[in-house]
Amino acid sequence: MISKIKYGALLIALVIMTGCSEDDEKLTVAVEDAPLLAELDINRVALDQTNPGNPAVTISWNKASYGLPTLVNYVVEFATEDTFTTPITAVSTTNTEATISVSALNNTANDLGFVPFEWQQAFIRIKSSIGTQASNVSYSEPIEIMINPYFSYPFDDYYLVGAATAPGWNNDQNNPLLFRNAFNENEYSYTGRFLADAFKILANRGQWAPQYGQDGGTLVLRATDDDPDPPVFSSTSEGYQKFTVNFSTGSFTLTDVPNVGAPFTSVSLDGNAGSSASLTALDFDPHIWYIRSTPLEAGSVTFLANGSTTYGGSSEFSGVSVVDGVSIPVPVKDNYEIWFNDITGDYAMIPLNFSK
Repeated sequence: MISKIKYGALLIALVIMTGCSEDDEKLTVAVEDAPLLAELDINRVALDQTNPGNPAVTISWNKASYGLPTLVNYVVEFATEDTFTTPITAVSTTNTEATISVSALNNTANDLGFVPFEWQQAFIRIKSSIGTQASNVSYSEPIEIMINPYFSYPFDDYYLVGAATAPGWNNDQNNPLLFRNAFNENEYSYTGRFLADAFKILANRGQWAPQYGQDGGTLVLRATDDDPDPPVFSSTSEGYQKFTVNFSTGSFTLTDVPNVGAPFTSVSLDGNAGSSASLTALDFDPHIWYIRSTPLEAGSVTFLANGSTTYGGSSEFSGVSVVDGVSIPVPVKDNYEIWFNDITGDYAMIPLNFSK
């Protein structure tokens, strides 16, 4: 005999089965109202590099409607045209307002390819979606904004210190610059004279931290003055060597460089970005040339060696120059620290007022 409880459960199951079919409508969520983007209080923004953390612009919009209560994801997008062929994401949020800082808006302008210190037009729109898969996408109508961005030097620079190198253990004695690989921002090298002794890497002249040493063949960072000193790098013989380091992988090498020729007798700048400023060779190593500060206009330069041979390269800020190479681009007017290696053709040009 079937109990009353089991019979009741069976009856309910039959009702459910007979009451449902594959043709029944499924519950769906659809966009009813796209987000409505409010006009900006200020639609011309001149970005000030001296206050990168200050608010630059606040963007607000009405909530998108999907017919049912659901969490809505929003993305603030920028583009150079109102069709948003290649949009740049500035903010992702679940709120209906976003404040973008000066540095963040400047980074967005850089991503858009804007020229520093010129007024340029951008478009803003809001992209809404729901769920972890960002489904049911809708867009607001775009609004316009004019932006005057500043130049932002995006790279880190590093310097040698130690008894094996030109400045000895003085952390602020014209410490020579490591040359950054123009095609790998994590890789740096220095080809020059080393004594048979120890050395380290500094992130800033005049400061002992951050600094890098090594332990067991891997880079070790001393981030602050309170951290312990890492073991040193070691040069086992005096002579010309190439030191290469990758700050991403932590790897480094120090290899001999044979058959180094005579140094240049002179190196100077030539080109429409600056006058014929002369570089100075290190006393410790006459193959390494430098200017700690010289004014340059936006334009291009080459290096003039021995008064007659032109060296140029195609990449801005750092690269490897070759004889009769193209002019080196100078993207922004500033005072530059410049280094040149006449063994390898490596060059580095640091805009002093825009570097970290």
